[in-house]
Amino acid sequence: MEDVLTIPGRRTKTKENYDSNIHRLPWYAGWLLIALVAFCGTVSYQSLLHLPPALNEADLGQYPFAFIGARAWESLRRLEALGPRPTGSRANEVLAVQLLEQEFSLINASRNTAQEVLYDKQVVSGAFVRGWASVYQKVQNLVVKIVGEDGDRHALLLNCHFDSVPTSPGASDDGGQCAMMLELLRVLSREPRRPRHSIVFLFNGAEETILQASHGFITNHRWAGNIRAFINLESAGSGGKELLFQSGPQHPWLIEAYSQAVRRPFGQALGEEIFQLGVIPSDTDFRIFRDYGHIPGLDFAHIFNGYRYHTQYDSIEYLSPAVLQRTGDNMLALVRVLANGHQLGNSAARAIGNTVYFDFLGLFFVTYSATEGSVFNVVVSIAGLVVGCWSVLAVVGWRHFRFVAYEVGHGFVATLIGSLVAALVNYAIVQLLDRVLDRSMAWFSSSWLAIGLYCIPVMAVLFIVHRSLHPLCRQAKTIVALLKLQSFPTGYWLIVYLIVHTVGLLWTTQFYHLSLTMFIPIAGRASSDVNGDLPIAILATIWTILATSFLVPLINLLRKPCYTIALLVVLYVLAFVMATATSIGFPYCTPGPEQAPKVQRIHVQHTMRRFFEPNSTESVRQTDAGYVFNLWDRHSERTIRQVLVNQPDYSTLETPLKTTSLPECTTELSCGLPWSAFNNPSLWSPQPDTNRPNAPEVVQLSLDSRVDGNLTFLLSGNYETKVLLRPRPNVTLAGWNLTPGPPPPVRSGRDVAYQIRIYHGLPSDEPFKLTLELKTKAPFDANLPLVDISVTTNFCEYEENFTKRYAMLVRSFPDWTAVVPCVAVVDIYSF
Repeated sequence: MEDVLTIPGRRTKTKENYDSNIHRLPWYAGWLLIALVAFCGTVSYQSLLHLPPALNEADLGQYPFAFIGARAWESLRRLEALGPRPTGSRANEVLAVQLLEQEFSLINASRNTAQEVLYDKQVVSGAFVRGWASVYQKVQNLVVKIVGEDGDRHALLLNCHFDSVPTSPGASDDGGQCAMMLELLRVLSREPRRPRHSIVFLFNGAEETILQASHGFITNHRWAGNIRAFINLESAGSGGKELLFQSGPQHPWLIEAYSQAVRRPFGQALGEEIFQLGVIPSDTDFRIFRDYGHIPGLDFAHIFNGYRYHTQYDSIEYLSPAVLQRTGDNMLALVRVLANGHQLGNSAARAIGNTVYFDFLGLFFVTYSATEGSVFNVVVSIAGLVVGCWSVLAVVGWRHFRFVAYEVGHGFVATLIGSLVAALVNYAIVQLLDRVLDRSMAWFSSSWLAIGLYCIPVMAVLFIVHRSLHPLCRQAKTIVALLKLQSFPTGYWLIVYLIVHTVGLLWTTQFYHLSLTMFIPIAGRASSDVNGDLPIAILATIWTILATSFLVPLINLLRKPCYTIALLVVLYVLAFVMATATSIGFPYCTPGPEQAPKVQRIHVQHTMRRFFEPNSTESVRQTDAGYVFNLWDRHSERTIRQVLVNQPDYSTLETPLKTTSLPECTTELSCGLPWSAFNNPSLWSPQPDTNRPNAPEVVQLSLDSRVDGNLTFLLSGNYETKVLLRPRPNVTLAGWNLTPGPPPPVRSGRDVAYQIRIYHGLPSDEPFKLTLELKTKAPFDANLPLVDISVTTNFCEYEENFTKRYAMLVRSFPDWTAVVPCVAVVDIYSF
């Protein structure tokens, strides 16, 4: 019997005739759909890059109380010229402090007579627990306050940090934000009327030492008790827009103030969710103010070009005054709204609740409560179903409604199956590139390759699955037929459909760009144990499905759908070949006239190990030297091995804590290696006695007293120190003098140890005291050790004292690497 279909009011058609009627879109319409996705992606990406031009001194006449980017740029230029400013260095503790104090003096001299500007230098010591014991000695905070009309009762805090990591000049992280705060201070101090509430500017000198100076301020400074809200200014990249990525918590009035004040919004609640999941290996002072000050706030950071974060390339060379101008404009407006609003002085006005917020291409900002969002989602979903069903029923009636339900269900199932298959295909590509071809991270320096490698396969698979399952739904009474869309002038209904959904396409591609902007550079410092292609593939899969799922069913309206699928396959093949067979797929690139550096990070410590006799701090039983390499990305080990084979006295590389090939791993705490090897995948390269590091001023440990299980030690020296404590079997650490209770121990390899980080700002004449309270099941025996202790002294501002061989090794790495050299002395004790 011939398969005949009937359309009401039309002549009888076979399936073949019906296909020619329904599938009326020309073959190139599929290519146009792909072009639409590319166009929207380009528009959303360009919206992330747009920055306003910077104002200069000549604009003061027209804008006397505006933020002047050129002045902030000059402040940044002077600060960056000091070079790297790690906590404890002369550049940070002396030169940077002098520079900032000079700026404060000039600002105070030019202030309006109506303003009262106060300055205080805080030198503070303390300790707190953050997964380990974080101890700081004499770190510095420079604090300036513009006194408000209500005196000292209520204040807004702005925070930046002027220190940097050892090998980076810190132009973006965080010198640019401090320069911007200086200009804010200058502008606000010249206004003819005091703000309603005081504004406190905190320039903290020890953030890179894991948020220590901010802890010293919020727990010890006399002005901290009056802080009612804060704005934290950070950087996880180098330039671009400042992203609002944390708020509150649960203080929607701050988001409302941001929405009211800022002309160029850039904030995503989704970024807050991602950051608080802990998948980003960074943190900010926001945590300290929130957890120890119990103060609500807003956290801003530059996230673009994270490749340069914490490298020598975070310099003024790769920034522009426009970056400071945009951030300064927004922060000036926000500070004025908060400092002159009523919320800081009225706790009842500081409403509590969860907030959803986002911007749309930087054009406008949307915010609503989480409750409103839930209600909105439910109402819109129900309304969509009701209106959709009613519209269809009004045209086709109940008689044909089952055909509509069948086709909608078919489309949902096809999309679900296609999504699952696409995820599996991308997972297979990840494994192929990483384990078979050894070409992972091809997208690291050419981020557009992520689109070719992981986005295009998702689109292709969705198209293929929808087209393959389409025969299951080959009925005359389709939605197109029942709604008589064929009677429309050619393409009109499709144009309306695409216009409506293009808004969503712009929005979702913006999220795609934001996600990969953050996570691609992170893959370069995520450790060798992490296959960076997997999270990138996951993100690409999710956002491609969300962005293009509304386009996918249109494949069934094309006359030649195979042409569209073929185009995607060709594009994927081209991307795959470029990633695996050309230099484009090489993950790293050197700085050039038109190319910003995207480098591989190499951390190498020239290490001397000293093993002391039990219960002794003077008698050394063994000493040796070597290089410790921390493996920060998937290809670190290959680069290190290629460099080392050309070095004199190269013997072998061992992988500590993962194997028993290193004899010390069976007996010594952390294999006798530095703290970094305890916390990260690493390699150990033994060196001869003739190549021991120069390290004359190591931190000295001495036993001050021992009464049963109560041991008191003194650590003398002002260098960065990392301490590991491993109680012996049947011994527990019941308490110590650092914090109310010790943090949970950390496991690495065979070791379970407590960790202490000790940082010094200004030098201290007094030794640091460490008291341990140990308990054991058996009676105490003075001859038996209770605890193993590893003390690592780090010398990171030490280039002039490198040995010739070590200096040669550091220079031997390719120019597409960013080498972080350091000298370390590890002393291993047992008491």
